[in-house]
Amino acid sequence: MTSGRFRFPTFPLTTLVGALALASSACGGGSSQGCTQCAPIEGRYTLVLEPGTNPSSCSGVTVTLPQGPLDVSRQDSDISAELDGLTLRGTLYQTNDFSLVGNSLGQEDGGTPGPESATLAGLYVPGVGDGGVPRLVGDWQGNFSSTSAGGTKRCSVTRSFTATRQ
Repeated sequence: MTSGRFRFPTFPLTTLVGALALASSACGGGSSQGCTQCAPIEGRYTLVLEPGTNPSSCSGVTVTLPQGPLDVSRQDSDISAELDGLTLRGTLYQTNDFSLVGNSLGQEDGGTPGPESATLAGLYVPGVGDGGVPRLVGDWQGNFSSTSAGGTKRCSVTRSFTATRQ
């Protein structure tokens, strides 16, 4: 006859904590924090967007793609960048992945054409060997709008990019 009580297996708490940490790292759980030993991403880069066509939703919206240069600065894992008058802020991760986001709302720049907001997400690729030049590769996305008597029309443009340190 049983007493009706459940018997739980016993094992050291450190075993459980270690197993959870291993599972978390295997699932990318550590990727939400910035780097602790950060790559030297800072510098000026020549930005090249891949050619492409704008989505049909951009018909009637002025789309001005960035020309560069892309100026990146870093303070620990916090990074910021300037691209065609738009300030972007974000994080550099231990894996050399990075993400940057910015918007032009509230910027008084005299009506410079460009996106209302933009994101850059990609990877820092260190230069290899003597004379190797670091690069950034990833995707740029810009969100544009145009206001007319019929209301506001919005569209989003995405391009792959490569940026080479000058």
